[in-house]
Amino acid sequence: MARFHTYVFSPLLLLISVVIIHPSYGEHLNSKDLVEEVCRHTSSHGYCVGTMIPGPPLTAEGIASTALGWAQIRALEAGTIISNLLKDSASANHPHHYRVRLQRCWDLNMKAMADLWSANNSFYSKNIKAMVNYLFTASHDTKRCQTLIRGRNLTGLASKNYDIIKLSEICAISTKFF
Repeated sequence: MARFHTYVFSPLLLLISVVIIHPSYGEHLNSKDLVEEVCRHTSSHGYCVGTMIPGPPLTAEGIASTALGWAQIRALEAGTIISNLLKDSASANHPHHYRVRLQRCWDLNMKAMADLWSANNSFYSKNIKAMVNYLFTASHDTKRCQTLIRGRNLTGLASKNYDIIKLSEICAISTKFF
């Protein structure tokens, strides 16, 4: 009877040991390989690799935190650009629809900033599903602003919006490697 227990429990103990001891997928990659693996899953590999410079020790959580922090900064910068454009458009002879589009873009940027801060709170409270939802909403609102300014020669704002969208994507994808 003792022999039966040895044969039955040995493979079970081995399986439990492997599951408990085996690191998560993202933890066994070195910093450069982890960045490459995360970036491989984004829509803009070149942007991701150029933005996420690996430094020891870089984890998937570190990539998410960095991308989220940069997205928040870009949203603040975009808000400043929009604010300045709104002030300039009020004193200049811009068409009414130009100011209306800028105001709508301002509102969308404020929503995106709020969502990025909520994503940050969710990240630190380990509510990753909520964080990803907030990132998606921030990215969606930023894309709507991009649509509003398309063809208006607002390259500085468009560049900040592009960064927000891509950094939100990098952050969301990195959660798959936690």
